[in-house]
Amino acid sequence: MKSNALQRLAMERALQAVNPLWVLILALCVAIVVLWLGVMPKTQKQWTQNHEALLTLRQQMAQAPVEMAATAPPKASELDFQSALGQVSEVESYVGTLLNLSQTLEMPAVTGEYKLSCEAATRLCRYRVRLPLVGSYLQIRAFVEQSLQELPFASLDELSLRREGIASGELEAGLTFSLHLAYPAQGVRLAEEKMP
Repeated sequence: MKSNALQRLAMERALQAVNPLWVLILALCVAIVVLWLGVMPKTQKQWTQNHEALLTLRQQMAQAPVEMAATAPPKASELDFQSALGQVSEVESYVGTLLNLSQTLEMPAVTGEYKLSCEAATRLCRYRVRLPLVGSYLQIRAFVEQSLQELPFASLDELSLRREGIASGELEAGLTFSLHLAYPAQGVRLAEEKMP
């Protein structure tokens, strides 16, 4: 009986010596370990299933047949637009029209710069023509108006005027036209740049 009493007394003293905070921390650690061991296998199993499903989808996508999108036939509005443009094969005659017009208005162009650029994506070409002319204001204005009337697919991109002196009646004009052209058919070779 004495040994039981001594054991009980030793246990009471041990319990009094233990800090309740340490007991709480130990209980929390045990709870976390139990929770970890209970939840972790389920999470790992779910992750494995998701990973396998992803691999299956990747294999299915790799084996799926690829259908090429057919190019749609041109719409009526595109055909109307293309018919309003000039033709690449006629570029020399368009430049000839501009040069003849400048001679008609008594402002012959001595030199000029010409450059062709095409974009396959938009199916358009642009032929830039830069002409330096010398004449009166009325001659230059008439040249611009008649050029745009005779070549309806042309645009005047730049016009610069310069006069030598206040009393001078002649102007030096720098004109840059763009001739908007339809993209050439297959087999037509494009010259990148032409200089006279």
